[in-house]
Amino acid sequence: MPIRGVVQRNARAPAADERIHSLGRTSLTSVRRRLLQWGRRNFRHYPWRFETDPWLSLVAEILLQRTRASQVEAVFAEFKTRFPTARALASSDPDAVRDLTGRLGLHFRGPQLFAIAHELVVRGGAPPDSMDELCRFSGIGMYTAAAWLSLHRGKRAVILDANVCRWLGRLTGHPCGRDPRHVRWVQELADDLTPTRVFRDYNYAVLDFTMDVCRPRKPLCEECPLSTTCRSAAARRSAVPPPS
Repeated sequence: MPIRGVVQRNARAPAADERIHSLGRTSLTSVRRRLLQWGRRNFRHYPWRFETDPWLSLVAEILLQRTRASQVEAVFAEFKTRFPTARALASSDPDAVRDLTGRLGLHFRGPQLFAIAHELVVRGGAPPDSMDELCRFSGIGMYTAAAWLSLHRGKRAVILDANVCRWLGRLTGHPCGRDPRHVRWVQELADDLTPTRVFRDYNYAVLDFTMDVCRPRKPLCEECPLSTTCRSAAARRSAVPPPS
């Protein structure tokens, strides 16, 4: 299901459809295709991407919140050994998980995981396959729920965070700020780009692309597979004087 939020409109901003369709449907299809091709060539082989256990894959997505994947690898490996099930965590010392996840910063994650484990044990041990139910857990927002459902549970969901918002703003030439939850045209464009079948491949491609190529600072426009479509890349090219 697409991510939706409360929209605060700016009367001077172009309408949602105007911004989305300014790319054109042909361009949208081309962007999706090229991004998928790039993603399959540059797929990052992190261990949680191959994790089939619902509990452990959900833990991984929570650990990845506001944290680089390279930092999560060692913590996730140890977590998997020490707390392989929600019941194992729920019956452990709360300080143990707090100390482990505290290595990543954001020290509230340990207590949140402990609380989630307890609630899952009461519910039978398995996380729910529903966006609404997942978002009722403290520590699981719409982004984490969408990531887990689409990447680990085979359910189409739109991944939308500050990185994706930055990329779509550059692509369209309409910067959208850092919080996409209040920008309807970004939500609709992200939904429009997300395929109905290969959404898992696409979402992984978006995650890797926005970290490796369309970076927050010094984007690698010369290596970008979308540079011929991207409005920001075109503006950068026009600003560079021709070689003498």
